[in-house]
Amino acid sequence: MKVRPLTRTHRDSAEGSSKGRRGVVLVFFALFFFALFGLFAVVVDWGIVRTTQIQMQTSADVAALTGLAGRDAVLDDIAASDLMRRQEAALFAASVFDEDLDPNTPPDEFILGAGPVLSNGVVSTAMPAGGLLQGDAPWVPALQANVDQNLTEGDLVAGSYVAPGPGDLNFHDEASDYTRLDFTPSSPSGTEPPTAFLARLRRTRDGEPLDRVPGVSSAGPTLPYLFGLGSAAIVPENADLYDPRRDGITVRATSIAEAQPVTMAGMARPGLVGLAPLANDTGTGERRWLTLDQTAWIGVPIDSTVVLTVDAGGNVAGGATGFAALGEARVGVVVAGASVQIASAPPPELAGLVYASLHESDTLRVSGFVALSIEAATVEPGPLLQLTVRKLGATVAPRNASALRSLAMDQTLDPSLPAAAGGLFAASLAR
Repeated sequence: MKVRPLTRTHRDSAEGSSKGRRGVVLVFFALFFFALFGLFAVVVDWGIVRTTQIQMQTSADVAALTGLAGRDAVLDDIAASDLMRRQEAALFAASVFDEDLDPNTPPDEFILGAGPVLSNGVVSTAMPAGGLLQGDAPWVPALQANVDQNLTEGDLVAGSYVAPGPGDLNFHDEASDYTRLDFTPSSPSGTEPPTAFLARLRRTRDGEPLDRVPGVSSAGPTLPYLFGLGSAAIVPENADLYDPRRDGITVRATSIAEAQPVTMAGMARPGLVGLAPLANDTGTGERRWLTLDQTAWIGVPIDSTVVLTVDAGGNVAGGATGFAALGEARVGVVVAGASVQIASAPPPELAGLVYASLHESDTLRVSGFVALSIEAATVEPGPLLQLTVRKLGATVAPRNASALRSLAMDQTLDPSLPAAAGGLFAASLAR
């Protein structure tokens, strides 16, 4: 009886098992590649979206702060100030992406912008992967002034900000018509400058009725899907109205700046505005700042000229009474009565527009700031420092003034101080 060898059968079985394992690996690799492709889509596409949104938000923040800081650019002329600050806000929004901050210079070495402008060659949803990827110059915003009607949907909007309450949900959301619960546009014919300023950047598809309106709103192109073009997850409900593979990704950035009471201001410099230092303390050499009695100063008519004298004891007399305050000009400053050193000539910081603090006579603490135009400053025998000053209306702090805020300072502010009394405000991001 002849016995058949088992070696052949064993070898055939082993070869079949090896082929089966290779097939499983190919299937696993195909599934893994499909999942990896989806991960690439998330990393690349949404990475570009997030980077673009951050760049746009930076530009919107700068525009909002600039627009509010220039609220009183032209004293006693609200319309001229409003136009000037909107033009500056648009210029600063674009300057964020200018390497040397000068739009008149040749192209920069590093081409910056509020996100890239990409072309994927897609002409219809039937060609989800057609065309070539081409990188063009990035998008640089050219914000519209929106000065005539101050429309809600504009790029730059003046108005008032309302902080949300503890139970207000979705209070900062923006509706499709750009209305918001936390911001109310002001009337263009208002007699008082608004206390908040909104700046908006957007990259939306063509055909949006509130976007790309000359003089009111602007918009850049949407961001196209790159790796996500071939994703089966992008299935629109109605492709005729909106198809993300065709219409791209919408990106928006909005910022609101609000006027806040200044609790500390920078020292004046020749040619620039700031607080008015009067003299140095004879013992410590510390600065003495001009502080005026709030009640007396409110009684001085706006745009009127008064003469003030400061003696060696730190007392201010004349058109409005006050003191020479010791130390930094901040809320809670101690108003000292010790003598001051009056130099033989006025300090150069007293030239032009400066700020003086206001204090309440019962507590002798700083409760606000007033803008003064120093018409003349002389030292008289005695010695007496004599100032001829003109009272200006309430104004927003200029860019060279600083506002260092803290909870303790905010709690000591006097909210009852009327703006007409000469309160000094600084632009602060509220949203």
